Amino acid sequence: MRSSRPSKPDHESERGAVAVEFALLLPLLVVILFGIIQFGITFNRQQGIHAAAREGARLGSLPGTTSAEIRGRVNGALSGVPLAGEPDIIITPNTDRPCSSDTGSATVVVEVKAATDLDIPLWGNITVDLASTGEFRCER
Repeated sequence: MRSSRPSKPDHESERGAVAVEFALLLPLLVVILFGIIQFGITFNRQQGIHAAAREGARLGSLPGTTSAEIRGRVNGALSGVPLAGEPDIIITPNTDRPCSSDTGSATVVVEVKAATDLDIPLWGNITVDLASTGEFRCER
C-alpha cells in the first residue's frame, strides 16, 4: 500500500555542497572582516595624529612658546598612538619661537607625518603613511 504523503525530494547529492561553498568563501570573508577591523584601527591612529598636530599648533600659537616645547607636546599627545618609527614634525615658521613678535607670522602651522603598520591575515603586512596639519592664529 502506498502512502498518501508526497515523497521527499532527494537531497543526498547536495548534502556536502553547502560545506564546500562555505569552505571556498571563508578565506574571502576572513580577509574582509579583518580588513574592516584594520581600517578602523588605522582611522583611529589618523585621528590621534590629527589631534597631536592640533595640540602642537594650539600650544605654538601662544607667545614665547619654543619649537622644542611644541615638539614635546606633539610627542606627548602621540604617546598612546602605536606608530612604525618616530613621527616627522614640521613647524612653520621654522624659528625657535614661531609666534614671537620677531617672526611677524600671523599663524603657526604644525604638520605631523608618521607611518603605521597594518596586519591583515591572509593579505600580509602593509605600511601606511599618515599625515595631518594643525594651524592656529598667533596670539599677541
